[in-house]
Amino acid sequence: MTTTPVISEYAAAGLVVRLRIEDEQLPSWQGAASRSGTLGVRVLETFKGAVAANGVVQLPVVEHGGGGLVFDSYGIWAQVPTVPGTELVAFCDGTDPDLASQVSDEHCSYLVPAEVVLADLRLLQRLRPLTADQWLVEADRVRADAGALFARCVWVQVREAVVTDADRFNLLMRIAENGETATEAQDAYLLAAYEDATVTGDLPTPSRARLVRAMFRAAFDPGSSALHERLVETFIPNLLQAPAPIGVPEVFADQRELAERIRSEQLPGVLRDWIGGA
Repeated sequence: MTTTPVISEYAAAGLVVRLRIEDEQLPSWQGAASRSGTLGVRVLETFKGAVAANGVVQLPVVEHGGGGLVFDSYGIWAQVPTVPGTELVAFCDGTDPDLASQVSDEHCSYLVPAEVVLADLRLLQRLRPLTADQWLVEADRVRADAGALFARCVWVQVREAVVTDADRFNLLMRIAENGETATEAQDAYLLAAYEDATVTGDLPTPSRARLVRAMFRAAFDPGSSALHERLVETFIPNLLQAPAPIGVPEVFADQRELAERIRSEQLPGVLRDWIGGA
């Protein structure tokens, strides 16, 4: 079985640490293509791994800007605010106990404002090692509170189990299509399954059809309207074709009511042709 292309920032990191910027010593951009200086940061909390950091640690920082001179890597610090008082979470490889080394372009893969991931980290931090079935139970239990970071971690933990077991996959899809699941988590679960299905080809056709059904339900749930466009314009049409075409009977099976509902919705041309040709 092929390794999943889905990345869990939390599962992949050796060090996950919450920081607060205490002082900023960076020059103004003034049209420059890059700038360098230092940030004084304090470790507030460590969620995973260990790091040696007492008091305020001075971090050397290099940021690349615009001007057409830098086209690829802008540096991890260029994507986040650096004003004093800002709290960030860094996901690092944990290969070095030195904070300045870890929170660098070489060792830090993800740096994000703390409020984006803090709730998910709290959920993950309290979990003991779980079996795949226990992960699914937990994902369902916290569906209204968990976000994208948590959902990606769930997929990586249960992937082998859900790809090889239709019942387990159905349980995960029930969480993903549930209108009570946080929209960010719905998006992450559906995207993870989609990426795995389209890249590895490991997802059996019945499970791929079940994923399409979950996407239809999420796309036309008023509470998940933010997901509608890319589900119906991109994800569903792609899944219906790759790695092999899936027909209307395979997707809807005995779900006649759902099929009729989808037929009554405003669909892009490719989906109208697909469902109309049943």
